[in-house]
Amino acid sequence: MPTLSAIYRYPIKSTAGASLRHARVEEEGVVGDRRFMVVKPDGTFITARTHPGLQRVRAQFDGERLTLTHDALPPVDVAREEFSGHPFDTQVWADPFTATTTHTSLDEWFSDVAGEPARLLWLGERSSRYRDTIGVRVSFADGYPLLLISEASLEDLNARTDGTHVMAQFRPNLVVAGTVPYAEDGWKRIRIGEVTFRVDAPCARCAMVTVDPARGEKRRDKEPLKTLASYRRGDKGKVFFGQNLVAENRGEVRLDDAIEVLETSR
Repeated sequence: MPTLSAIYRYPIKSTAGASLRHARVEEEGVVGDRRFMVVKPDGTFITARTHPGLQRVRAQFDGERLTLTHDALPPVDVAREEFSGHPFDTQVWADPFTATTTHTSLDEWFSDVAGEPARLLWLGERSSRYRDTIGVRVSFADGYPLLLISEASLEDLNARTDGTHVMAQFRPNLVVAGTVPYAEDGWKRIRIGEVTFRVDAPCARCAMVTVDPARGEKRRDKEPLKTLASYRRGDKGKVFFGQNLVAENRGEVRLDDAIEVLETSR
């Protein structure tokens, strides 16, 4: 039976992920996932698509303090009670919504990382971003609360490309072991630990996957997107890898939990 082999949380959109042994899953995904986002002064979101150096940022947020580290910058640590908390209009793709401001020291720190004026926003305890298309509230994630990929799918991709690509390039929340490549493409509903998930749609990939997370730089050969495009191209020319999930209830998931396939689409 397939099992859960890795769990990742990304406290700030487009920055480095943290590996977890267990996680609480709620409507908006893994608790603590993508609760912060870097934006330009006008609210336009900034990601590693255009600022790959963001992936060198490591963040820890326990609900009370946010700590940021970067190999080339002094660390910064700010208590949540020090956040200014002013409403701030922003947008992720076609979804306009309101987040809140954090602290000038965090804005200045991320301005250094981005190489241009930037601000760090926080969603607060509850996201104001509701997506009618999937029927749930979503964090600062691109479009869905969670992303799942199987180890076998990445192994198959690596067998087709030069060099070795790592799971961090694809930024999943849940990684599955013990399947054939792309088994997740045929899943419709699954259960992991205490949580049942709707497997809602394949994840369309972009230049983000070409960023080397360790160096914070894009690969010049445009891999693995170039190879994925040769055999994973779908409707309207989009390139798919991994599956977007929506949790149907709240609960805990843990490493080595069995993946129970409740319904398939094939």
